[in-house]
Amino acid sequence: RGLAFQIEQHNHEIRKVLRACLLGMKPGEFEELISQLLAEMGFEMVEVTKLSGDGGIDVRGTLVVGDVVRIKMAIQVKKWKLKNNIQAPVVQQVRGSLGAHEQGLIITTSDFSPGAIKEAAQPDKTPIALMNGEQLVMLLMGHGIGVHRSTPDLFELDEDFSMGGDGEMSMLDWQTEGAK
Repeated sequence: RGLAFQIEQHNHEIRKVLRACLLGMKPGEFEELISQLLAEMGFEMVEVTKLSGDGGIDVRGTLVVGDVVRIKMAIQVKKWKLKNNIQAPVVQQVRGSLGAHEQGLIITTSDFSPGAIKEAAQPDKTPIALMNGEQLVMLLMGHGIGVHRSTPDLFELDEDFSMGGDGEMSMLDWQTEGAK
């Protein structure tokens, strides 16, 4: 089990702790965090709507792609425990709450049921994008929100120091000699 494995294990634990921190946030704090993430992702005019707690649209913003395409988005955030998956009626509710020329996005700390995924992708209806808890945590980490990147220093031995074949003292000899 090498260094890459240890790093992945560490990052896996960080993802679990970050997700637990999200679940511990107050609803308003969670909505503000999502608005910060959306701004980092390239959304403009991001604003948290009035706190209502009734499952309405929580955040609105405009996704800008290449300063050419602008898509108005209405976002609902759901801070739900793992295995408490979002069902199709939530997708239908978001679709029904969309304003003119808006697309929908549901962001959750949990996941989506197969029915919700199917409902979101209905070809004859306004599409609703879905972001589950795993995707949310990866995006937060990728944008340095709630975490910071730590780079371990990995040193390699210079060949000049490891090869002592021409009568020169090798680095290993030097370390051994210095220890006496």
